[in-house]
Amino acid sequence: MKRRSNGDGAFRKRSANSWEGCIRLKGDRYYVYGKTKAEAKQKLAALKTEIEDGTYVKENKITVAEWMDTWVECYTARIKDSSRDRYMSLIRCHIKPELGTKRIQDLKLLTVQKFLNHCKAKGLALKTVKNIYLVLNKALTRARKDGLIKQNPCADAEIPSYDAPQKEKRPLKDKEIPAFLEVIQGHPFELLFYVAIFTGMRQSELIGLSWDCIDWDHETIHLYRQLKRSREKGGPWVFTTLKNKQDRTFTVPPSVMAALQKARRKQAEWKLAYGQGFQNTNNLVFTNKYGNHLATNTVRKEFKQIVTRMGLPEVRFHDLRHSYATLAIQNGVDIKTVSTNLGHATVAFTMDEYAHVSLTMQKESAARMEAFIASL
Repeated sequence: MKRRSNGDGAFRKRSANSWEGCIRLKGDRYYVYGKTKAEAKQKLAALKTEIEDGTYVKENKITVAEWMDTWVECYTARIKDSSRDRYMSLIRCHIKPELGTKRIQDLKLLTVQKFLNHCKAKGLALKTVKNIYLVLNKALTRARKDGLIKQNPCADAEIPSYDAPQKEKRPLKDKEIPAFLEVIQGHPFELLFYVAIFTGMRQSELIGLSWDCIDWDHETIHLYRQLKRSREKGGPWVFTTLKNKQDRTFTVPPSVMAALQKARRKQAEWKLAYGQGFQNTNNLVFTNKYGNHLATNTVRKEFKQIVTRMGLPEVRFHDLRHSYATLAIQNGVDIKTVSTNLGHATVAFTMDEYAHVSLTMQKESAARMEAFIASL
């Protein structure tokens, strides 16, 4: 009998169709199994190579549900609370119900792809499916880095294609703007709507706007936070950083400053009328008559009733932001300033979002030039 070389491992027949391979490396003993000795030998050689080049992953029984909980607890501390709440909601409502009981080491590309396809088949919006993929991919990338899985099965998965068009922007048009301003006169949220359409601030930024953000001397607004409700059922309202985590300061028209002055006077009247009953503890600009912050759903509902009465039910509150951007570009405000005022991460994003406005202006400019040429 030939002597076995060091490191080749030992093999024994367990039954008619089962062989066991065993090898001891770096003080630990490893086992593999195969239907034949050749198969066990091949598996043992592959295992030895993985151990030597550092790619070996020890078998574990961690389930997807267990790992998602661990990942949220240990690796999401630095993200915004609102983003963390959204991750937890996606995990609870979509990932755990379908993948939770599977071991993370058993997840394959096909399993993940079928899961994403099923998310679409259930009628989930494209953005929701993208976010589900984002969360699962982040968690499994971390699992791979921690040596719990060999490869991330999400790496080559594809987001299902959606044929249905996404919601389009619907900014208010020239004649609709004065009509809108007339309709909101006397409305409890008149000043908030007015500031929204002429600054392009997001709804969460408006309801979280505090008086310390207003620079009366320089006629500027400095934004550094927004107010949002936690996505957990019955969760609290919390101040968070802005969407791209960058503060921004922008100059506003005198008419907007006048609207803010009016809001301040209104709060003074409420305080005089309700005394201790008026408690604006967060020093907010837009509140109800008792000094409490406004609720996102309430503002959105009131806005929807207004535009519906105007015969514009397709217009959303967020379209006031698009209305501001369109107005600013059409009136000659440079794209860099518009991008800064809106709080976009890059000017390129602003140009891409409002390319149709620039194209319309170019056509109008060409038409004016043609009219001039024709008059010569």
